[in-house]
Amino acid sequence: MTKFLDPLDSAFILLENPGTSMNIGAVVELEARSEDPAERFEDLKSVIAARIHEIPVLTQRVVRAPFDMTWPILVEDDRFDLDRHVVRFALPAPGTDDQLDVFVSEFLSRSLSPQRPLWQLLIIEGLEDGRAVLVVKMHHALADGVSFAETIANIFDISPEVRPPAERTDTDDQEPTVTTSLGLLSQGIARLKQHPQLILENLASWGSRLYEIVRAFASVVAVRGRRHATPDQPSIFEARRTSLNGAAGIEKTFLRTRVPLADVKRAAKARGVSVTDFVMATTSGALSRLIDERGETLKKDLFAFVPINVRAEGDTADLGNQISGMLVELHTDISDPEERVRAISHDSSKTVDEQRAHRARIFQDVPRVLGPTLLSFGGKLVSAFGLFDHLPMANVMISSVPGPPIPLWLSGRRVTSAAPYGPLVGSISLNITVLGFGENLEFGVLGCAERMSDLDRLRDLILEEAMALIGATSSS
Repeated sequence: MTKFLDPLDSAFILLENPGTSMNIGAVVELEARSEDPAERFEDLKSVIAARIHEIPVLTQRVVRAPFDMTWPILVEDDRFDLDRHVVRFALPAPGTDDQLDVFVSEFLSRSLSPQRPLWQLLIIEGLEDGRAVLVVKMHHALADGVSFAETIANIFDISPEVRPPAERTDTDDQEPTVTTSLGLLSQGIARLKQHPQLILENLASWGSRLYEIVRAFASVVAVRGRRHATPDQPSIFEARRTSLNGAAGIEKTFLRTRVPLADVKRAAKARGVSVTDFVMATTSGALSRLIDERGETLKKDLFAFVPINVRAEGDTADLGNQISGMLVELHTDISDPEERVRAISHDSSKTVDEQRAHRARIFQDVPRVLGPTLLSFGGKLVSAFGLFDHLPMANVMISSVPGPPIPLWLSGRRVTSAAPYGPLVGSISLNITVLGFGENLEFGVLGCAERMSDLDRLRDLILEEAMALIGATSSS
């Protein structure tokens, strides 16, 4: 049976351009060992090969119709070659962390090949202390942060013992599946000939969704000149352009830092806020200082776009995107860190439930109403005219992804670190994603190499702000 991508999943394919590689993933470190790198690589690859059938999407490629006249589909790649997806690389001596950061940044700057399943895993060797580092890259069309973390966990173990792979099951689906762009278009036309009533059904559904979207955008326009569209929450296009904003270029920079998770939880609990509030407050302080160091004066507060998981409890393993999002003021105008974190917590607590309950459908309905052709053309048009440079929806994207509650191993080797990363979208040239892993809260900071040439300074400022809040908790 032909498996179409959902409209929201499709949007991540159709809106992609050379500067916007819609990829998510993580940089994972394994414990240092004295072992043969070649043997380690074969061990790791053999585990992945044995379990890859447990994640069917990893052997499926995306097929698009001519002029994107239908939604893209997923089909089994009959030429799937694991060696093209699990790749080995060794850093030159001495194998420092700075060399690792440079190489990972270059790897994340490259788009995934549309001719193959949209993921890749790079195993990096040659680090000075004997560690091996895995960089996992997967297209956002296949998973959001929550489902990615839950699904990719299938290649890991919860103990040093390597579990046997799940039994392979054969499908009984005998219906022929199209595997080419022209075949996909022909199938769509044939389906409409057989069931012409689908046209009326689709028009009715389209009209209903269009009404809801127009009403939502009309409410935004009506309050454009006011401070907030809803109490305690900014509206879209209320953000003002800063040096952080603009369509990202092809080259990206990725850096990591971490803080003790127990200290973060203690600091958040002492203030009655969440870990996400703590992250946004530390990011706010760091960005405010960075912009000041750039010699820029903020004319208005910075806004963060924060993705929200809208899955029902227990649905975390479902692939695809089930997300909404909210805009949160970072209160950069508040100099006192204690007041800032309380203000951020107040705003987010007022809006997250409303977003999860009412706004999630907008993310699905907008692509449905526009349709694949218009969505694809519109994305190219916006990119060609550089409109993202003038219409910032937010100044930064901040994501908080729940980490595994237990230690993980891969082929008998313990995972010691896992720093996540998310995409740069539209006018947002900076993405900060955090993951609680083991004893640390891991920060993954991805930025446009041109607009965020001082990303290393931002990373250091984030760490300083986080440790200052933790230190203030200890001394109080």
